[in-house]
Amino acid sequence: MSALVSLCSVPSYVQNKQFYSTNNLSKIATVVPQMSLSSSISNQRESKCLLPVEAPLKAILFDIDGTLCDSDPIHYYAFREMLQEIGFNGGAPISEEFFIKNISGMHNDELCHVLFPDWDFERAIKFMDDKEDMFRRIASEQLKPLNGLKEVCEWIEEHGLKRAAVTNAPRPNAELIISMLGLSDFFELLIIGSECERAKPFPDPYLKALQELGVSPKHAFVFEDSISGIKAGVTAGMPVVGLGLRNPEKLLSEAGATFVIKDFNDSKLWTALEELETEIHA
Repeated sequence: MSALVSLCSVPSYVQNKQFYSTNNLSKIATVVPQMSLSSSISNQRESKCLLPVEAPLKAILFDIDGTLCDSDPIHYYAFREMLQEIGFNGGAPISEEFFIKNISGMHNDELCHVLFPDWDFERAIKFMDDKEDMFRRIASEQLKPLNGLKEVCEWIEEHGLKRAAVTNAPRPNAELIISMLGLSDFFELLIIGSECERAKPFPDPYLKALQELGVSPKHAFVFEDSISGIKAGVTAGMPVVGLGLRNPEKLLSEAGATFVIKDFNDSKLWTALEELETEIHA
């Protein structure tokens, strides 16, 4: 039997601590902007393509933000409010497009230079730390798993596959999200980009995960939602399934995603898993 697995898919802030009070958290829920869902996922065009995983499949690696849960609207809200508070962009709120292009998926050390090139690093990283504090306060009340995640995790467990979470998020964020989603016992490994020599979009975090799991990139694939994350996974030698809930399919495909799904209930994914299952049991 061929070592390649055939798949069916489609191409493609606020320094006032009173703001963080428990009484205000419920108000925040009504203020967090509803980021638009990507409307570019095509459900009409069908074609054959390959997810080049050599049999047997041994591991699946997951990004966290925007992949396990739809956390980007909270990140966007926190950045929008905090940046406006300090007069960034002339005091005008940043747009969703600015967030996607310049912020989403990047680690905080890099964002310090992107957003505040004239600031000293200590001042910039303090801003980022305050933003993450705001994110965690809101996220602790609002985060939910992406549709179909439970079923995918069950499928992975049933087939005895290794799994790791690989993220550019700060460790407190990652651990909070994993715990809130009930996945603390699911993941064998948590890799943080800032704890590697280089974070995504470099492949180091994914390569470190593979090394610690003892798996070749030929026998693994990745779930990712960001351009930087997809580039990292591809450069690490693995095919990447893109999550196109927020980011346009075209951008994810151009970054190297093998194919793009809207969530874990997407029929394209389950067609792929069925074919992978055939190889696992071959």
